[in-house]
Amino acid sequence: MKSFIEKKKKFEIRPVAFICIAFLVVILIGSLLLWAPFSLNEGISVSYIDALFTSTSATCVTGLVSLPNASVADTYNLFGRFVIAVLIQIGGLGAATLAMSFILIVSNKLSMSQQTLVKESWNISSFKGLKKIFLLNLLITFIAEFSGAFLLFFDLYFNPLYSEVISGVDDAFGQAFFLSISAFNNAGFDIFGSSSLINFSNDIFLNLIISFLIIFGGLGYLVVIDIVSKKFKFKKLNLHSKVVISMTLFLIVLGTVSIYLSENMDYFIDNSKDKGMNFLESYFLSVSTRTAGFTTYNLYDGKIATILLMNALMFIGASPGGTGGGIKTTTAFALFMRIRSGIDGKYPHAFRRSISKDTVQKAFTLFFLSILFILFFIFMIFAFEGGNIVTKDGITYDSLDFVFDAFSAFATVGLTTGVTPYFSIGSKICLILLMYIGRIGPMSISLSLFKLKRNPKWSFVDEELPIG
Repeated sequence: MKSFIEKKKKFEIRPVAFICIAFLVVILIGSLLLWAPFSLNEGISVSYIDALFTSTSATCVTGLVSLPNASVADTYNLFGRFVIAVLIQIGGLGAATLAMSFILIVSNKLSMSQQTLVKESWNISSFKGLKKIFLLNLLITFIAEFSGAFLLFFDLYFNPLYSEVISGVDDAFGQAFFLSISAFNNAGFDIFGSSSLINFSNDIFLNLIISFLIIFGGLGYLVVIDIVSKKFKFKKLNLHSKVVISMTLFLIVLGTVSIYLSENMDYFIDNSKDKGMNFLESYFLSVSTRTAGFTTYNLYDGKIATILLMNALMFIGASPGGTGGGIKTTTAFALFMRIRSGIDGKYPHAFRRSISKDTVQKAFTLFFLSILFILFFIFMIFAFEGGNIVTKDGITYDSLDFVFDAFSAFATVGLTTGVTPYFSIGSKICLILLMYIGRIGPMSISLSLFKLKRNPKWSFVDEELPIG
């Protein structure tokens, strides 16, 4: 009897591993659907690796596209686009959230293992009020997406800018809903064509609505719930919400100003030259870079300094519980506070609250794991490509473009200078793995592979080690 119980425990799937497997199953099902002829426009065919890439990108709410024409609209029919939208919604909500929906509908009760699964998926520290949080999460998601779709519909249907890409009410309605779902879930997919939103960079209303959806989705529902419950009073918010809001505003402002200055430095030095980017484009790119993947500017023309800055913004990403990727704003904040404490000698703290040692330790672990994953796959991409990629049109993509795509994939952003469709199969597989790891999280991947052991009660003798 004892051996049977031990065997049962041995084969028990941990919650973190279940989340990893659930995402993998969704990706594989999505890839088969997107590979099937009934999902494609007439006369179009795609390789399985491109279907798998698209499914991974949608489920991991990234937005990178490896299709030969780099366009979802030109490749997939209405059913195919519907599949992509569903995958985006699943990826944004999370597999555990959808599993919880099904369980509550069937039995209206969660077991302890199921509660643990949801808690770890949502990255929260307590079991308290899981059902309430879940219902509010769904409510926030659908209110945001329906509101965004409603506003976008009027702009797409009545704005003369879209007369060539919108064929009628049904088309405007479909485009608005797809765009709203993609924006709120920070996915970066659109069905306008292969140029993202570049042709609509001057539409202030569209830029603002999509950027607000991106920011709202990236904040995380826990922060939104806290803001509403505390009646929008910043002083009463918990530490998590304060850090997320502060970091989000700081990074948006920093990104906007830095990108604007970087792209227009030649103009500031010599006024006879044309401006590279206007302020609205800089703002939109700053918001989108942190997780969304939409762009109103051709990034192939971007300056090297801008691309490097965007790599840093992508690496930080959105916030815990949000629909974006990256190491998260709270991780970056904890790292900065720890570095500052190493300089001024004070314990890491913010908003009259101390930051626990465990939080700082997790932040450093996540940071270094993320760097290691990115560096490994960048090395593999360089090995697969062997040198610059030159297209039939004479466009050359170099190592900077490869690195940018790697950061974009890991941070589930979806921005690219245009190189993605021209990668070899090996490089596409690297990006697929980076998107998957970035969405699940390096910590979750590591915990699903290695069993977590408790710290022993004993410890070794301390000894000083020279640093610096």
